[in-house]
Amino acid sequence: MKNDNDAFKELQHSLGRIKGNLHVLETNISVEKQMEYFRFSEELRNKAAKNNIEEQIEILNSPTASLVEIRYALAYLAVSADVKAYRAIESYNENHQDDWITMSLLHAKITLESEFSDEKQVFISTGLGGKDDLLRFFAFFKSNRLRKFSQYQQDLITKEIPYYIQKHGGVTENLKIGNNYFTLLFLVTINIDIKMMLEQAISECNQYGNFIDNGFIVTNVKVFSEEDIQRELQRSKFL
Repeated sequence: MKNDNDAFKELQHSLGRIKGNLHVLETNISVEKQMEYFRFSEELRNKAAKNNIEEQIEILNSPTASLVEIRYALAYLAVSADVKAYRAIESYNENHQDDWITMSLLHAKITLESEFSDEKQVFISTGLGGKDDLLRFFAFFKSNRLRKFSQYQQDLITKEIPYYIQKHGGVTENLKIGNNYFTLLFLVTINIDIKMMLEQAISECNQYGNFIDNGFIVTNVKVFSEEDIQRELQRSKFL
């Protein structure tokens, strides 16, 4: 595993010290788009006046409103800590699909809960999102010496890798096996030692032929494209 393990452990340690209600962004939204939303929202925070909420709700309901106006209204309503504003975003979300809407709805929920609860509200977001109290990760593995997996080896991967994730309270969402690599999309709680979990799974498979390389990549930022995969395989040829 590349040196992401230290970052994961630091994240786990930091979250372990936090007392409060955790909110996990469930949708797969790029980190760049998340930051764009939060930068815009922060600029609005000191400008949002409650006497302008009705006007912003009207913009959401207007068929002639521009994208710029809609985004402003969503971010404005999200920071207003107003129940009616939250319901307006919730209603708009039912008929429209957009990353900005998703971010504003979760932001509005957190803002409201902060207003009406003494419990600290903590927002956790990654590029791959999560579900409930689980975070989503993508992992890339390759075969030893880039040899083609046999059918028996593919069957072992299909059986053992999801088993170890489930054993640690996680969920396998997707397992894709190529000629000499496989990728994994999974959900797991933040307090799990991901490196150890995956090393155990590989070790179990490798008892039957040592066919999986011990080096692997785990990220919670993005799913590898075909170009990313081929780049990693090409790089491995020269290691």
